[in-house]
Amino acid sequence: MSRNRNILRSPQKDRLRTAAIQGSRYYSHYLMNKTFAIVTEDYNVSKISFKKEDYCHFTGLTINRIRESNFFDICYKGTLRNINIADTQHYDYNTLRTKSNALLKLNKFLHADASTNLFLSELTTNTFCFPCAIRNDKENMTICFINNDNHARSLRKARNSKNTSEEKKIIGIFEIENNKWIKCIYIKNKTAIIDNVDNTLFSESLKKYLHIN
Repeated sequence: MSRNRNILRSPQKDRLRTAAIQGSRYYSHYLMNKTFAIVTEDYNVSKISFKKEDYCHFTGLTINRIRESNFFDICYKGTLRNINIADTQHYDYNTLRTKSNALLKLNKFLHADASTNLFLSELTTNTFCFPCAIRNDKENMTICFINNDNHARSLRKARNSKNTSEEKKIIGIFEIENNKWIKCIYIKNKTAIIDNVDNTLFSESLKKYLHIN
């Protein structure tokens, strides 16, 4: 009889636990509790956000003895234990391993080689239709967003994220604070952004960075 692929062995838990801990530190530094403005090639602006309580969904793990709302803090402190990872999982190990590999690249998702990112509208999966998503084909990862605030909820393979109503190139990514764009994460063409986006959105520090008088 073949072994149930949704039941984890101890070495598999070790790998998933280590990735969840390291990924939480990338998530904290680069994404968590932050809002970003995404400017696409048609100069449309969309806002996305990242919340602490969604980190558990990124890992795909079914957990034991801890609350989902506490999962990020336990990972970040490095105190996640194998006993906190359920023996029987909703996803098989190969899927969880793919998610764990993506966790180890969260530092690259918006902040490295963002020219490979595409903004997706109405990404349909086997179980849900996400209003928007960002797909990075180079890193084979997609982050999907839900609700009116477009907060991140799911981490998927890029090659399984092609059923979408529209794909647009991303030409600018900016961090937002207090309704002002305060930091440039990525910009493809500075002049095009300045000429086609409302400059009143920019903070004074960003205006200086972009050399706007």
